Amino acid sequence: MTISRARIIAVGDELLEGRTVDTNSGCVQRALAGAGIPVVGVEVVPDDSDAIGLALSRTVTGELVVLTGGLGSTPDDLTREAVATWAGVDLAEDSTLRRRMTERWQRRGVSRRAGVERQCQVPAGCEAVENPVGSAPGLVGRLAERTVVLLPGVPAEMESLLPLVVALLRGKDLLPEVGPQRLWRTAQVAELALVERCAAVRSAHPDLHWSWWLTEWGCDVRLAMNAGGDESVFDQAAADVDEALGRVAYSRGDETLPAAVQRLLLAAGRTLSVAESCTGGLIAARLTDTPGASACFSGGVVSYADRIKVEYLDVPAEVLESHGAVSEEVATAMAAGCRRRLATDYALAVSGISGPDGGTADKPVGTTWVALATPTVVFARRYRFTADRPRNRLLTVAAALDSLRRLLETDDSISPWYPGDTWSRLR
Repeated sequence: MTISRARIIAVGDELLEGRTVDTNSGCVQRALAGAGIPVVGVEVVPDDSDAIGLALSRTVTGELVVLTGGLGSTPDDLTREAVATWAGVDLAEDSTLRRRMTERWQRRGVSRRAGVERQCQVPAGCEAVENPVGSAPGLVGRLAERTVVLLPGVPAEMESLLPLVVALLRGKDLLPEVGPQRLWRTAQVAELALVERCAAVRSAHPDLHWSWWLTEWGCDVRLAMNAGGDESVFDQAAADVDEALGRVAYSRGDETLPAAVQRLLLAAGRTLSVAESCTGGLIAARLTDTPGASACFSGGVVSYADRIKVEYLDVPAEVLESHGAVSEEVATAMAAGCRRRLATDYALAVSGISGPDGGTADKPVGTTWVALATPTVVFARRYRFTADRPRNRLLTVAAALDSLRRLLETDDSISPWYPGDTWSRLR
């Protein structure tokens, strides 16, 4: 029987107490959407067997039920037991899991820990999916006339298991046929502005499915068609979206913005350094999240204090005094000094007022300057972000990286900012 809808049950006291943010549910939703399965509900429950059982009882026959969390080895990890009790099946040790776990201990050179054996327990009717990065396996089975999936709550483990579980479900012919889909990832243009850019294409293709959603880097756009449709029509619509979005799209797939910047730097054989004030090292951190960054990223200076700007980035003290740290003149000097001091082809510099206080009438909270030094010129642009401090800092990272990405895709002598940008405005 083909699955037509899904529900997610996120298990964990820490989710309800606000100690941990539930990022797993969104990840599961995106994976299932790509597999043609809409999620019709998400419920968060505590580490309590009765609460898990009640949540399961609210699901519907024929649904795919995905539970995340509660598969560890501590006393509050109760998901396996709760699922088995709800389904009325036995819970027994899986010999293959036991062997894999023993081998894992041996490879790591550690002794067996009390309680870890619980991770070898499998409800009858389920099969285990080996965890590529952790010890708790995923579990997939047919229970109480539902397809049930159990995944660890640790995000890295859950994300590594998701594609394996989706492949298993597809191999069992449980997933519907999926029509063509296309994804564009953008930065520096607001969601509604992207909708306007695509308006003519939407009018020409009213039967296609459109989605826009905000990400940490900007906004993603997805175009999809039902299975069995005329794919030549879809291809033409996708080509029209390509043209409508143009260079504001940093990826036409799942590539992240830092990964796109790294790819372009490596292809050009160029190096990068960063001078960060308001972001406090976030740009460098995001760049080095991507393996292989050392081949193109040299390092940076976190110049939070004005003294550091002067001593390590050669920003003239009189420029700081005359214009203030959050200014075009200082951001430009930071970028030029960083590029010279660290001997790189490019340098990014950021200086801003992230909030919640520190703003003035002339420079309100959110005012941020991004500067980009090239071998021949230094570009700079003023932004005004209106979110809270963490989001303002993240938007600054996105603006800086995307500006460099645009320049790398065009020419060192061409400004990376466009008239259609909405995060910043042409002066």
